[in-house]
Amino acid sequence: MTAPHQGKTSSQHAIQQIPVSLQRDFITVVGASHMGLMEKLRGQKGNKMRFINQGIRQVRLYPPASANDATQRIFLIFTEDYERPLLDAVKDVVETRYGAKYRELDSIAQLLDFINLRISKKREIKQLDFFSHGLVGTIEFGYELDKADSYRMRDAQALMLKPEAFDLSAKIHSYACRTGLGIHADVHVSEGEDPLYEQSLAQLIANTAQTAVWAFPRRSNYDQTYGNSTDRAGLAGAQQRVRADKLAMDRYELQRSNYQKRLAAHRQASKDATAILPNESAPRQPGKSASTEDEALALHAKSRDTNDQTIGYPLDAEGAVRPVRAGDSPTGVPATLREYKPL
Repeated sequence: MTAPHQGKTSSQHAIQQIPVSLQRDFITVVGASHMGLMEKLRGQKGNKMRFINQGIRQVRLYPPASANDATQRIFLIFTEDYERPLLDAVKDVVETRYGAKYRELDSIAQLLDFINLRISKKREIKQLDFFSHGLVGTIEFGYELDKADSYRMRDAQALMLKPEAFDLSAKIHSYACRTGLGIHADVHVSEGEDPLYEQSLAQLIANTAQTAVWAFPRRSNYDQTYGNSTDRAGLAGAQQRVRADKLAMDRYELQRSNYQKRLAAHRQASKDATAILPNESAPRQPGKSASTEDEALALHAKSRDTNDQTIGYPLDAEGAVRPVRAGDSPTGVPATLREYKPL
């Protein structure tokens, strides 16, 4: 799995061999997502797409995949209740745009097999990210769906992880609710009450995989997948500025093309390759009114709108606008990701 890295030292020190991973995997795992009755009646599909869009964002943030597969981006998705046209579109985005490997899963056993298979493939996981529902003690890759039981990761499945599948400095992130909490607190953890972090699923995964795990002791909140309140309030203005910039640039390109034609004709007529047009100067390229953030927000929205029209879901090829954050409950524990180191 690794090759020794040899280095010469001074006569006072022995030669040290440090394992260096030759084949690294960065893996995102996306859970299935159900739609509530009211969401279905109202046609509100944004919540159903939150895990997928967050997963695409994460794949985009990984180091680029290398041509020889020494570094791989990998996108794994539990397929229950996702329609085939949507899955095909996701596959096209992660493979074509981000150079990632795409695999579909239909049981928690398949996920464990994929992870542990890194050993025989002589690869190591550098980063592993979970986007799904969760409860205290479980990561729910099929919450409230028919296959919930066979999609669930709990202590028995966590104990099947093999540390040899992970790089020595690997990280695992769980963006499922309360992966880092060891007691069944729903609303509040009282002052002086032990959250039992050491009994959490996050700590168990860290111990088994011998890898640092980052997880929320609180519920997780995906509400900024499509931007925060400022992003959403400013979207219309951002789109307007982007459109204005495009119109201005289109006019400039047309003016520049016409100017170049007149200049070429004038130089040919005057038989002077350096002649300039009398009383006329080249058009000036317009400045931008849209900021880089405006352009990004407009690009996200355009991707979602286009896919909503073509496949019926707001798939964002740019990925989520902002990352998952800690929710409001239970209070009394940190409102952030918490690190769980192997014991």
